[in-house]
Amino acid sequence: MKDISQADIQNNIPLVTRKDIDREVKAGDVIIGGKELTIMAGPCTVESKNHIFETAKAVKDAGANMLRGGVFKPLTFPYGDPLGQPDADSDEPPADRMKILSKYELFKAAEKRFAYYKEAGEKYGLPVISEIIYAESIEMMSKYVDMFQIGYRHMFNMDLIEALSKTDKPILIKRHYGESLRSLLGVAEHFEARGKHNFAFCERGVTVPHTHNVDSRAVLDIQAIPAFKEYAPSVPVIIDPSHSTFKRSYVSAMSRAAIAAGADGLLIEVHPDPEHAWIDPLQAINFSNFQQLMKSIKAIHEIIR
Repeated sequence: MKDISQADIQNNIPLVTRKDIDREVKAGDVIIGGKELTIMAGPCTVESKNHIFETAKAVKDAGANMLRGGVFKPLTFPYGDPLGQPDADSDEPPADRMKILSKYELFKAAEKRFAYYKEAGEKYGLPVISEIIYAESIEMMSKYVDMFQIGYRHMFNMDLIEALSKTDKPILIKRHYGESLRSLLGVAEHFEARGKHNFAFCERGVTVPHTHNVDSRAVLDIQAIPAFKEYAPSVPVIIDPSHSTFKRSYVSAMSRAAIAAGADGLLIEVHPDPEHAWIDPLQAINFSNFQQLMKSIKAIHEIIR
């Protein structure tokens, strides 16, 4: 059963669907779900210090108010992990892309990138968000990020739910492309039942028989925006037009559609040289296109708000 019933609202998800809660989701000084759009922009992965600083300045100048960037990456295949590569602006020799890093090596390399990330965010006044995949990394990551992202692969990860329920920092919960809104509301109810209320939803596409794009797993579910607003009106809704389309030429159109449909913001991949991005080069947009996109979505937002 995928549809949300009245019995669900009464018995399974009574906390997340209540309409009388005054929910505040705040990352740094950015209120998510407030009067202003929340635009989380940046690279799929932090490739180097120069890379994240250059990107942070560009997205800030264009009007973004949060910096996104991956460090821990749950890749589909085990080879070519970005943390196994040297910084793009260093003299380190290329790493063996077939090597599987131990968790100790992974955390050590990750903390270096997180430090770059935090420094860039602080310099340009951008709270930072990054994906968490290991519950035991919360203490380390908390020193560097303002918001945790639960990726679609970890939507039902109970270790993360338990651990993140104890943090003060907000969470962005992505819906898996094969799961219903009902399932995502169930995950949110797990947080609510544990006293964790400062979270937002992220829609990143759903599985369908065809996707209009041979490289993509999903298409963007625009209808999810009003549905979330109907069933969980206090929870902000962020749209990921990058992973849902997996095609840069679709990203701007889907971003505009999402804002017109009432989304509270976007999680969008921006890169100085998208074709040569370490991870997911197909959907990132460049600085110029992002700047143009920001102008159009701000205009749409002014009309509908």
